[in-house]
Amino acid sequence: MDEKNRLFEEFDTKKLEEFTADNLDSFRDQVFIEDKNRDLVNDLIRFGAIAGQISLSGPMVRTSQIATSEVTYSGASTVTQELFKPGAGEVWVYNQASVRMQGGTSGITLHLGADESVTTNNIMLGQESSSGIQPFDLVGQQSPIYITRDNYLIATHYSLGTGETSTVKVCVIRVR
Repeated sequence: MDEKNRLFEEFDTKKLEEFTADNLDSFRDQVFIEDKNRDLVNDLIRFGAIAGQISLSGPMVRTSQIATSEVTYSGASTVTQELFKPGAGEVWVYNQASVRMQGGTSGITLHLGADESVTTNNIMLGQESSSGIQPFDLVGQQSPIYITRDNYLIATHYSLGTGETSTVKVCVIRVR
């Protein structure tokens, strides 16, 4: 069977909106880089681009979103939560974040890591403890921060008081 026809045969019952990154990756992983597969590779690129599952020029349109983590404290405590974890095969980029602390003794630390239960093994992206609404400033290198299923955003909220609330909102956009 012609490789090009195999692509159409496998996906002929799917609408483009149902074509996922997993579909694309699964099919693509079976394709050898050979001259006879040139048309198949071009079709994969077209399908992926039209379905919004790949981008050849940067961020994918209509994928930007705001991830939010919020905690209201009942006393002195530390709460660590998954803030944003992409689906399998997806890659996202961190754009910007803001934090809001209501009360004088709360704060937020933002991490990039693989396990929210062990923050010491994760990378600290920044920490903020100012009251009110503040932009979240990253520490260290200001290169793009790529977020994957294996290294995702984690928020650690901490407080010394009861009734305080801390919120972090992060804007992310998908690039794969």
